[in-house]
Amino acid sequence: MQLAIFVACAPGLEPLLAEEMRALGCDPHVERGGVETSGDRDTLATLLVELGLASHVLVRVASFHAKDLERLEQHVARLPWSGWLRRDVPRRVRATAQRSRVFHTGAITERVERAIRTRLGDDPQGDDEIPIVVRLFEDRCTISIDTSGDALHRRGYRLDPHRAPLREDLARALVVASGWDGASLLVDPMCGSGTIAIEAARIAMRHAPGLERSFAMERTALDDGIALAQARERARSSLRLSAATIVARDRDPKAIDAARANAERAGVLDAITFEVGALSTAAAAIDPSLARGTTPRVITNPPWGERLGPGPDLRALHRGLGQLRRALGEDVRLTIAAHDRKLAYATGLPLKSAFLSDLGGLKVQAMVEG
Repeated sequence: MQLAIFVACAPGLEPLLAEEMRALGCDPHVERGGVETSGDRDTLATLLVELGLASHVLVRVASFHAKDLERLEQHVARLPWSGWLRRDVPRRVRATAQRSRVFHTGAITERVERAIRTRLGDDPQGDDEIPIVVRLFEDRCTISIDTSGDALHRRGYRLDPHRAPLREDLARALVVASGWDGASLLVDPMCGSGTIAIEAARIAMRHAPGLERSFAMERTALDDGIALAQARERARSSLRLSAATIVARDRDPKAIDAARANAERAGVLDAITFEVGALSTAAAAIDPSLARGTTPRVITNPPWGERLGPGPDLRALHRGLGQLRRALGEDVRLTIAAHDRKLAYATGLPLKSAFLSDLGGLKVQAMVEG
């Protein structure tokens, strides 16, 4: 069965996601909000298990014009739902509408749910529902099944987020945008809950982001009991020991405790060196010989002020990041998550924006040293 697949991601990550999908053998086409491709069940399973920059993997069920609710319901009722959904498995419709004559999302949801019940001849109730996404835009209705279930950035290891953490997909995007090779030195001098270091360690170990989690696909007719099992087995066979030196530091001992616990759950505790220490002591604590490599990097998510409240002088802190990078050597490059470009430039380094995304309603940029 050939499937039309749309992989959604955080804003600004589309080009990086497309490259990640291309490396998995897909033919990606970038759109706003994600990347389109096509493939079979094996492709779908591979994307779910292997993608680290995606938020959801949707299978397109249908796309058609719908100028009123009656036509919408009739069209949905004619679709061969047994090829996508299993009878008696709960499902949940989520609808959006823009610039369409059919615009009441509550009514859209009710009609679509009723049409699917009519076609399948069931009325399932319960939790753990299959998400069905209905989008109307300029009178065109697109219906998709979200085969991910919970968002893919929820890897399952970060039970202790500590303070103001980056989402796992954005942390991974920072590492990817930095150009780090997965084998050289990587330092996060303000690691917080450790997400950047953990995602870097998983890259170094070729640890598939979705290896340990479940997916909504497993409760649909799209699952044949083979594709996901094979995707997971391929991912396990690719695991390797990390050759990189990854150092995660923070001045707060509680942050380091949280980061260690998260790393242990992620299966990468032995791949990361955790240290309690201020930014000003980081350069002296790191062996200079470790900074000799192909792509040694300092990658961090420094405090933004707006999210953490009053604290240290943020300009002085960013100047300290620049000093750390210069102290580690000319081969090292800095990458930071920045809400304020002026603060980023306080590092005194030639930084440029690699992507602009959104975190909790605030804009965040990956500022990368060229």
